[in-house]
Amino acid sequence: MKKILMSAMLALLMLTAGCDKPPVDEPSTTPPAKPVQTQPEDKPEVKPEPKPETEKPMQPEENKPAKHEKKEQSMTVKVYYPDDSGMRLVEVEREIIVDDSVDKYTAAVETLLEEPEEENLTTIFPKHTGFRKVTVENGLATVDIDGSILKSFVGGSTGEEFLIGSVVDTLTNFPEVKRVKFLVNGQEVETLSGHMDLSIPIERMERLTK
Repeated sequence: MKKILMSAMLALLMLTAGCDKPPVDEPSTTPPAKPVQTQPEDKPEVKPEPKPETEKPMQPEENKPAKHEKKEQSMTVKVYYPDDSGMRLVEVEREIIVDDSVDKYTAAVETLLEEPEEENLTTIFPKHTGFRKVTVENGLATVDIDGSILKSFVGGSTGEEFLIGSVVDTLTNFPEVKRVKFLVNGQEVETLSGHMDLSIPIERMERLTK
């Protein structure tokens, strides 16, 4: 009887001890929850403050091409007028203006077309006569006279000689000019009124100034 009682008590103790053990967790088949990703807070965009504008240095205006201006030059030349008695050529000084359109040779002979200021001198050129062109090359001056001179000039041998001589001696006063060739309307001529041979260049006519 005691053995039976002891056995029952022993069984009760074992049962009680078994109940005190914690239950064994069975593996869960539910997948773990994914971590919730938190979005970063949208920070307000900070724009850089504009730098204060510094004054730009004044830029010089582009140099615009200046209008072409005539460069005038005044010079004194010696020219020759016949005296009013028709005996000789007289040397006088004249102030001429030279620029891009008129060279010194042309300006000098054109003074011979004007009435001289001196009382005892005269011009031998007919009115409305003009010089078309005067060029100088290799010591030779070529004078192209307007064609109207062939009709308007009515002087005799002395008049023709003084007319030609006044041009020749005026131009040969320039040291680079040694001889003068005459053309009329760009063409060679033998004479103006039949007294002087103009088919060849003329040298300085000093005898007319003595």
